[in-house]
Amino acid sequence: MHHVIVPLNAFNRVEVLKRGQASFFQMIAQSGAFGVEIRRELLTEQDLPLRTMREEIEQYQLFTVFSAPVELWKKNHQFNEKELTEIFQEGKELGAKWIKVSLGHFHKEQSNVTDLHLFLNEHKEIQLLVENDQTLYGGNIHQLKTFFESAYENGVPVKMTFDVGNWHYTEQDAEEALSELAPYVHYLHLKQVEEKDGERVTVPLQKNNHWEFILKRFPSEMMKALEFPIEPPEKTKEYIQMIVERVVLCNH
Repeated sequence: MHHVIVPLNAFNRVEVLKRGQASFFQMIAQSGAFGVEIRRELLTEQDLPLRTMREEIEQYQLFTVFSAPVELWKKNHQFNEKELTEIFQEGKELGAKWIKVSLGHFHKEQSNVTDLHLFLNEHKEIQLLVENDQTLYGGNIHQLKTFFESAYENGVPVKMTFDVGNWHYTEQDAEEALSELAPYVHYLHLKQVEEKDGERVTVPLQKNNHWEFILKRFPSEMMKALEFPIEPPEKTKEYIQMIVERVVLCNH
């Protein structure tokens, strides 16, 4: 049960935009992946219609996550219902079981989690996930914890995508994030971030790195995504095998 998801932004952006995301499904399936993460920001006219893409995904029996660069709470701290409605419709056409967004501008006193609860009650077949992004407001440990506490107190069925590398971009401590947010985590985005020429860059995973420490803290069956540059795409199989090996080691 070593569930590994392959997001389409792991591959060369130019190639994905040129060929369309569906052109990678067969290779992803043959690499031993459990599922695929469709990226809304990479959808172009080269892509098949969403319903046709769903049929392709089902042909390869892949689990579907739909990731959209949409913020849950608008700048005025109100629920972003219009955009959420759009992406949930798209997610249903894709056959997505999970939809992943970022937190946005949540404010405990001004954001009404009941609005989110009512919305999710209408879409019970899809699990909403909120990820720590690379912004100082949406990727903030305290903000995320406050949001999830408010949501859970009100019975809102929302869970977290824990992006291992994004804490580096927001200059926060991943271990502190882990201790504060672990109860809410449902999905791991694995990436390795390094400093190069004064900039933070995401690089391919290497063994014996910090991401393994994070991996050890969660059940082996938790979904894990390979969100780092995979070049060439055929190396996907090697990375999946590496994750499976590390999970086995972590649990012995």
